[in-house]
This record gives sequence, C-alpha cells and structure tokens, in this order.
Amino acid sequence: MLGRMAKVYSRGPHAHQPRMVGTVTRQHKPRKVVTAKKLREQQARTQQVKESRTLRKMLREKPKLRGWLHLIAFPFSVATSVLLIVLAPAGWMKAGVSIYGATIMLLFGVSAALHLGHGHFPWLVDEVLCRIDYSNIFLVIAGTCTPFLFALDNWAVCWTYIGIIWITAIVGTLVHLVYPVGLDWLFTIVYIVLGLAPITIIHLFWKSPYIGPVPTILVIAGGACYIAGAVCFALRKPNPVPKWFGFHELFHLGTIGGYVCHVIALFMTVLAMR
Repeated sequence: MLGRMAKVYSRGPHAHQPRMVGTVTRQHKPRKVVTAKKLREQQARTQQVKESRTLRKMLREKPKLRGWLHLIAFPFSVATSVLLIVLAPAGWMKAGVSIYGATIMLLFGVSAALHLGHGHFPWLVDEVLCRIDYSNIFLVIAGTCTPFLFALDNWAVCWTYIGIIWITAIVGTLVHLVYPVGLDWLFTIVYIVLGLAPITIIHLFWKSPYIGPVPTILVIAGGACYIAGAVCFALRKPNPVPKWFGFHELFHLGTIGGYVCHVIALFMTVLAMR
C-alpha cells in the first residue's frame, strides 16, 4: 500500500494528466444541438427538393401533347390582344385590356416554352420558366378582372377591387417564385378565392350598360373553366391517356376554355363602349 502511494507521489502533482510525447491531444468540439425548429426546416427543405425532382420527372415523362395546346393558343392570344387594344376606348379601358393581353400572352407563351422546350434548355432556364409559369396564374386572374372592373364605370368599387385583387396577386406571385412546388393545394385554394372575388359584385356586371347579361354569363363560365382545370391539376386526375393527354392537359384545356369565354365577353364589352 505504502509502495503504491510512493509511486503515485513520485510522478508529481500532474500525474493525472495524459503524457504528450510528440503529439497534441485533440480537443473535443461541443456537439451541435438540433432543435425542433431546425429539424422542421431541414424536413421542409428535403420535401421541397423531393417535390422539385418529382416535377422535373413529370416534365421528362410528359404526355406527347404537353405544351401543344398552349402553343396553339399563343398566336390567338396575341391577335385578340392587339385587336382589343385597337378597339378599346382611350383611357383606363385601353390600359385595362393592355394589361389583360400582356398577362394572357405571358401565360400561354411561357407555358408552351417550358413544356415543349424542357430537356433542350439548360437546367437554370428550365427552373426559371417553371417558376414564372406557375406564378403567371395569379397575374392572369388579376389581369382578367381589371378591364371588366374598369367597364363598370363605378370608380369606388373599381379601385377597391383592383387594389385587393392586385395586392393578393403580387404577393401570391412572389411567394410562388420562391416556393414553386410543395404548396399546390394552398395555391389552388387562393386561385379559386381570388378568381371568385368579382362574384360579390356580379349584379353590377349584370346591370352595367357596357357589360350586361351575356358577357356576365361568359365571365362566370370562363371562371368555371379555370376552376375545373385547377382542380384537375391539384388532384392529378382524371388522367385519361397518360402517354398523350393527361391531367395536366385537362388543366391547360381549362385555361384555354376560360380564355375563350373571357375574350368574347371582353370584345362584347369593348364594342358596347365605342
């Protein structure tokens, strides 16, 4: 017992420290604490990456008619937009149809470029087109409402609704540019609510000397086409002929149906104002 104590004492007061012979002991870094918030953020990023890859896979495995419907609609949107701008009376109405024409041409043009050009463009171009494509829906809804609101000739109602609709559309567009995938159901609900906003003043459309009953019915029918297409896209069904004509083509068909109804109603309104 005394011998052991003597050995320990002989080593000196620092006997408990490890001996360093030509090496430096590694200091242990404090372990990072993963909070619940960081974990949720990481899971959200992972989910967004997965959905982005799924979207690109869908674009690669697209039906053969993907993009062709909007490519056909694009020149018609250019022609009708030019005619509406020429026919519209000077002032706010001409500005309104110009905004409508710009948004509808952007919708069909970007969509056709994205779906027909995917795989031929660099990855960055595809990514930018994809973000713009989905964001355009907000702009088209606001752009479609704008000339009809100007045609009411009720400035208090007109500017109130234009303010509400355009602020919502701009915010939705910016959010969609940042989060192009992962919030489909939320965006679909916002699309529908935003598109139905004019329903609250539909009686003013009906009684308007410039719009009237027939254009009002066409406005409602066009909105129904847009909503039907959006629901098909959100549900991913029906998917009639996946190799040729799927749920996404039904969505595009809905947008074209909505465009046809609204542009006819707009021509009738513009001609009534001349």
